[in-house]
Amino acid sequence: MVKITRRHALVLGSGLLATPLVSRFALGQDVRIGFLSSQKPGAFDAVIAAFEKANPGIKVQSQNVPFDQLNAQIQARLGAGDTSVDVYTVDEPRVPAYAHKGFLTDLTATRAEIEAASAPAAIKGTAFRDKLWTLPFWTTSQFLYYNADLLKKAGLPAPDADPAKRLTWEDLLGNARTAQKAGAKWGFAFDQNDRYYELQPLYESRGYGPGLTGEGLLTPALTSDGWAKTTEWYRDLYASALAPRGVAYEQMPALFSSGQVAYMVAGVWHARVFRLAKELNFGIAPMPYFAGGKPVTPTGSWTIGINPKSAQKDAATKFAKFLTLDSDGSLLASTIAPQPPANKAAFAAYLKRESEAGGENTAPFASIISYELANTAVSRPRTIGYVVFEETMNRMYSDIRNGAEAKPSLERAEAALKAAFSRLE
Repeated sequence: MVKITRRHALVLGSGLLATPLVSRFALGQDVRIGFLSSQKPGAFDAVIAAFEKANPGIKVQSQNVPFDQLNAQIQARLGAGDTSVDVYTVDEPRVPAYAHKGFLTDLTATRAEIEAASAPAAIKGTAFRDKLWTLPFWTTSQFLYYNADLLKKAGLPAPDADPAKRLTWEDLLGNARTAQKAGAKWGFAFDQNDRYYELQPLYESRGYGPGLTGEGLLTPALTSDGWAKTTEWYRDLYASALAPRGVAYEQMPALFSSGQVAYMVAGVWHARVFRLAKELNFGIAPMPYFAGGKPVTPTGSWTIGINPKSAQKDAATKFAKFLTLDSDGSLLASTIAPQPPANKAAFAAYLKRESEAGGENTAPFASIISYELANTAVSRPRTIGYVVFEETMNRMYSDIRNGAEAKPSLERAEAALKAAFSRLE
């Protein structure tokens, strides 16, 4: 009797999907590859159509899940040897954890090709233990968006677009309270209101570090006086009703678009949403910093990974490279979802396009992003513990935003992280 192992069952159960790529072409059948991302359905329609036109015989099936569910999907599906995901988006700080777990194909052999096409900072985000595990896809930065009409009503000047003249948090919150008293429903808001990505710069600006230290960044450091002080500052935004409680990240842009928020720190990709909003007169400026500290902005974005168990490895690699290393494909992938591409040629075209798209409102787009990426950008911690760290921190910020005390929340988060890190293999 032939023993059927779980691995054999997966291969047999996938039918023709497990047939070598050359055999499928020989049979005249389309090769189908699964592409998993957390972007909204349709975000990659244009680039998929262009790829399929340039590569007859390969079809891309887009699979979309919400950001908060993506990690669980990857862990469950790739951990079980699922071959229906061939290519997937990988948040940059998760690369070490996924590489450590065997979820990524080693792409080190393509280093020269990657370095020729991509920005150096973006390449660093794909590396772990001297190997490259993903392809650089997007980068990120943040703006301080402001509602020009609400500021005018409050007698406030528009923030300067020059990064050397950026507002301090102290000045910004004073202005935000003035705007709120003059009629703005909310004086200030963080777009990603309880996500570590957008809040890390608060601690880094004051020199308190990212919250992890030690070998492999596996020692939580959340309970210092500096971290407690800054987290209390964050809590007070909501306790004082300067910023809105109980609003999910996905709903935050609509608050600004509808004229309810005077100032909002948000991703550069929202500039398109805001310029398409009716009757919204807005501007962009650099993200604030704490007086006495230094300007710090978040960066790091999605990369593209290839499932090492993909039965369509050649087709998957072609598609992954089209998204990232091909300048035309990279720019197309940043069209419906307007994220800054890591591809150098596409990035230059993207900056020109987005700067010009909104006229005066978005004129400083290129100059601010270029400055921040070169001078103030700080990546999230690169550690095999990042996945659990981010999930723990995001839950903590959500609790604090909705009323939990800062110091006890930090203590609970640190204890939970110590326990979780002790179980990492």
